[in-house]
Amino acid sequence: CPICNLPLPPTVADSQQSVFRVCCMTTVCNGCDLAAVKRGMDDCPFCRTPAPDDDSQCLAMIQKRVDAGDPVAMYFLGSQYQAGLLGLEKDVTRAVELYERAAKLGVKEAHF
Repeated sequence: CPICNLPLPPTVADSQQSVFRVCCMTTVCNGCDLAAVKRGMDDCPFCRTPAPDDDSQCLAMIQKRVDAGDPVAMYFLGSQYQAGLLGLEKDVTRAVELYERAAKLGVKEAHF
């Protein structure tokens, strides 16, 4: 975890011990997330960005990070296109393009 420095499981996508934040493309452990909620923080415990209210705001956050060249955001957006989530139409071609860009920038999960 980038906040408390506790190790996170290697397969974060399947983990019940952490939560992925789209605002900063960071995975935070549930302990840090819970501590932030107990302090009255509804925003991201890592970057302090308010949580998106709906899919369109979430997609805008992700697209902004993709435009900035964030490889994790590229991989995440590709997975959303592949599954047809966040109000996106299922588009495997676009997903593969994003996976390839993410893989070139070093995201090992994008090599599948």
